[in-house]
Amino acid sequence: MTDSAKTTISLRPMGLDDIPTVAEWFWTFQDVAFFDRDLPVPVNIDAVRESWRSALEFANPPRALWFVAEDSHKTSVAICGLQAINYVHGDAVLAVFVTEPMRGKGLARAMAVVLADLAFDQMRLNRLSTFYRDDHSATQRIVDRIGFKKEGCRRQAWYADGLLRDVIQVGLLRQEWLDWRDQAKTDLEVSGTVSIDLKRTPLEGP
Repeated sequence: MTDSAKTTISLRPMGLDDIPTVAEWFWTFQDVAFFDRDLPVPVNIDAVRESWRSALEFANPPRALWFVAEDSHKTSVAICGLQAINYVHGDAVLAVFVTEPMRGKGLARAMAVVLADLAFDQMRLNRLSTFYRDDHSATQRIVDRIGFKKEGCRRQAWYADGLLRDVIQVGLLRQEWLDWRDQAKTDLEVSGTVSIDLKRTPLEGP
């Protein structure tokens, strides 16, 4: 697929001013139930703002790095980030959320690729982790296609829709990413319908 046929997305740092938009996204029960294990039901803007405050407040070095994805009209369409950054052990947790109209286009995978490069190249971390519900097949496909390996299962640890679901943990080591990166990017270029404009993406490590 040619770049001209793709939707171009840029990333910018997320701030507390973005919370009203994020809170509106999270008002859909199924979405918030998939994205945040600690937020099992939709809550109001003030509650969402407080839950995000520590992640978005300045710290040196940063404890988290979150970004908003915008389309060519400056409309926010997704968020992605690195959470629980630990510079001693060299690890972080990767998270992405894409709004319903942009799903299935490769955006989540594209953001994960950008964040992996940020984590392993600029921040010199050694591993990334992420977690998902065992019935979230979309996330499973994404992490599989960028090289994450299954590391464990927390049985019946995520309650949603009246059921207790297993939580799958996956991880990606720096050397694994270096070995797999070219293949992951080629696969994304061929199959994805979005591209991230890195020239307008201010991703900087600590």
